[in-house]
Amino acid sequence: MWNTDVILFLVSCTEQQCIIHGTTTDVKDGDYMYITEYLDNTYLDSAVVMNGKFTFKLSKASEEDFLPKVIVPAVGNEPSVACVFTQDSEVKYIRDSQNHIFDIYGSPYNDLFRIENMRTDSISHVLGHLDNLRLKDSTLTQEQKDSITLEMNELIKEDSILNIQCIERNIDNLVGAYYLYINRHSLNKETFQKLFERLPKKFASSKHFDDVRK
Repeated sequence: MWNTDVILFLVSCTEQQCIIHGTTTDVKDGDYMYITEYLDNTYLDSAVVMNGKFTFKLSKASEEDFLPKVIVPAVGNEPSVACVFTQDSEVKYIRDSQNHIFDIYGSPYNDLFRIENMRTDSISHVLGHLDNLRLKDSTLTQEQKDSITLEMNELIKEDSILNIQCIERNIDNLVGAYYLYINRHSLNKETFQKLFERLPKKFASSKHFDDVRK
C-alpha cells in the first residue's frame, strides 16, 4: 500500500460570499494555505490546516471577473494547488500526486474547466517537460536536441489549434474569456481580434484586456 496525496475542496457560494472547505493529506497540520488572485501574490485569505482541513471565506466573484483564484500552500514544492472560479456554487478539487491524478468538478464553470482538459497530462505540461529536458540534460546530443525541437514545434501547432477550438466552444461564457486571456499574446492578431469581437461585452470590457483592446 502506498501513500497518496489527496486534496479536496468544496466551495459554497451565497449571493455575497464564497466559503471554500478544503481537505488535504499533503500539507501538515499547523501549516497555512493561501488563496490569491490569478497572477497576483496578494493574499485574499489564509487558513491554517487542522486535522487535515482548512476553510477560506471571501467575497463571491462577479461573473464578469473571469480570472480564477489560486490556492497555494505556504510550504512545499508545488507552485500551485488549484485554480477555482469563485462564481461556482460548489467545487470539488482532487489531487493525487502519487498516481498523477488531477481533476476539478463543479458547477457551472469548473465543470467546463475540467471538460476542457486542464490536466497534468496536457500538451503544455508535455512541452514544459520537453523544454526542460532539451535545456538541462547535458547528455543529449545535438541531433537529439534537434529532434525534441521538431517534436515541440508540432505540439505547439496542435496546442494552438486546440486552444482556439476551446475558446470558440466557450466564447459566450467565463471559460472562453479566461482561455482567450491566457492565449492573447500567442494568437496571431487577426485570429485574436475575430474571437475578441465575439466575446460578450461584460468580458470584452474587462480591465484584463486593457493591453490588447483597440
